[in-house]
Amino acid sequence: MADRVYYRGGNSLTPRTADVKVDPASGLLRTTHGVSVFDRPDGLEKFGGAHRVTSVPETLRIVQRGRDLHHYEVVPAMPMTLTEYEGALGQIVLVPV
Repeated sequence: MADRVYYRGGNSLTPRTADVKVDPASGLLRTTHGVSVFDRPDGLEKFGGAHRVTSVPETLRIVQRGRDLHHYEVVPAMPMTLTEYEGALGQIVLVPV
């Protein structure tokens, strides 16, 4: 996570089906997609308010995705099952700001 601070809109990191991509050959999640976070707290009110992302486990990483340079996703650091991904996301602490 380095020195950058990330924010999630709302207090949940539960992934939606659209948030993840499954490799059809292995049945595991790809390391390219995950739940959205941002590097600034503004504009997150419509999602339940900004919550600072803390304590990201080593099994996850945060990568920039899309045209919006402030948009990132919390993705699996290696291919894993959806259950493993949900467990890793459960280790992240979200602090309201």
